[in-house]
Amino acid sequence: MGNKYVLGVRGCQHLGYGNRRMRLHPGTRWNQRVVDGHIAHELTTRAMLDAGVHGVIDGGDLTHRARPVPRDVELANRVDDLRARAGIWGIGNSGNHCAGAGTDISAMGAMHRPDLGMNAVYPDPRRGPGDGIGPHPGLYEIHRPADGVAIHAVSHYGLDRGLADEGIHIDPVPLPGHVNLFVCHGVFEADDRLYNCINPHGQERPIPLEWASRGWDAMLLSHYHSLGAVPGHDHGGPGQVWYTGSSLTRGFSDELGERGWLHVTVEDTGRVHVEARTIWQRPQYDLPLINGADLTTADIDNLISDRIAGLDLEDETSATLTGDAGAIARQRITGTTAAQRAALRALEPRWARLTALAASWQIDYQHSAHDAPAAEAAGHRTITGRVTDYGAELEARGRILAERIKVPDIIAAPVHEMALSWARQITPTGADGDTPDGD
Repeated sequence: MGNKYVLGVRGCQHLGYGNRRMRLHPGTRWNQRVVDGHIAHELTTRAMLDAGVHGVIDGGDLTHRARPVPRDVELANRVDDLRARAGIWGIGNSGNHCAGAGTDISAMGAMHRPDLGMNAVYPDPRRGPGDGIGPHPGLYEIHRPADGVAIHAVSHYGLDRGLADEGIHIDPVPLPGHVNLFVCHGVFEADDRLYNCINPHGQERPIPLEWASRGWDAMLLSHYHSLGAVPGHDHGGPGQVWYTGSSLTRGFSDELGERGWLHVTVEDTGRVHVEARTIWQRPQYDLPLINGADLTTADIDNLISDRIAGLDLEDETSATLTGDAGAIARQRITGTTAAQRAALRALEPRWARLTALAASWQIDYQHSAHDAPAAEAAGHRTITGRVTDYGAELEARGRILAERIKVPDIIAAPVHEMALSWARQITPTGADGDTPDGD
């Protein structure tokens, strides 16, 4: 194996993700956030190659959709060619976003290029008995790229509880005498931040805490988009647990923070050292929530205008890399009446002019319970009420829903609270196209 063996581990690239409130890229006329994602993916791969990695692991959700558009597949393969030309092996796991629906296969199938050193982990019904890397091809595979190194890859499919009904039991266990790295696309059951990962694109499939106690030299997970070690499992020795993070922040459903990849070094002693490496990201500001309950329209206007004046809405690095220097910014407002919101919306064109340099500027109004239509308060629900009062609906039904979809007890309460927070942000005009996720 040599003195050191170095791996680059990334995840949640979400190629093809676009925030519909973003400007269009001047050259391609694609959504600017799609272009940002393409550039971030290439920056990540080039950074890995510059770091002298011996192999590249993609933890899953390389694409934002199970059926990516051709531009995203072309970009993914073109960037992967950089790896192939460097003579470096690659493993690509399947996530929930790239998972095929129904009888389709994962979008990672487009990246399965064994002749070029890239093996993707995804179930394929065309495989016959013994065809593929075991013990369960596409679900749980053990790759041995170098003497003494074993990479155990469990895909999103491999976490499916329904597999047991088919007589398939996914039970990853470290190989004796090896440095064992566990790679998986799912949420870690013991992570207190688990409630941030609720994802309507695919069933949540927690990684059991018990798996973490089996002696892995490192667990390298994707799906949750915050880069770094999991609190409580960040000791740097056997049993350490890390998230790859993502290549860019998806709207305001992701936590703001650094983006990048994991630099993993297997020392000649067998000790595994993991380090988070960061890449460029477009500046993004989530301005403090404004509670308008005790404020006049003029007060709110002055507060927003002052905040906009204090923002640096242009970034030189973003301009150089993407052709657009604009930052992303959002202001949320709560506690307002319908009359106040009407007055504030009349001011929005002026705020838009003040933020003209931004690539995306958005105002989100959060509705209050006291703002429900009178007819609904009297017990006669209206169509408008159903559209604008998701929070109240979830308040009444959320815990029943949690029981029916079998949300683990450890996260039921925080899941409910976070879901309420999202529901109360929804307005009749729609959100920006983002969906809460980890991944």
